[in-house]
Amino acid sequence: MSAEALTFRKHEHLCGQLRIQEVFRTGKGVGEPPFRLVGLRMELPTNAPAQVAFSVPRKHLRRAVDRNRMKRLMREAYRLNKTGTYARLAERPGQVAWLLIYQGRQVIAWEEVERKISRVLARWLNEDAR
Repeated sequence: MSAEALTFRKHEHLCGQLRIQEVFRTGKGVGEPPFRLVGLRMELPTNAPAQVAFSVPRKHLRRAVDRNRMKRLMREAYRLNKTGTYARLAERPGQVAWLLIYQGRQVIAWEEVERKISRVLARWLNEDAR
């Protein structure tokens, strides 16, 4: 696996309030507590097979330090799991926009974050294949 494959570049970030709202409103969601993944197949302004945004609501984690740490852990887990995910996305035409939401009440350990995010990505891909 090349070092290039294990990056999370700017063009892979889901940006734009309207696009994020559309994913949130009309996307298909799966949950793997404490994470929820909402995704939608749509045309994106990039050549990446997927764009993703991460959300940790202030309602769940009050301290900014904790919210930032969870987002950092989520981005890292996604970065490490995206090569397998991209391979599965290549089987079907089109691009995917994802919104990954943390719904827990406290910061969880790295091992659990990585395991749950890989599981929620796999579950979404399985649901999408149907």
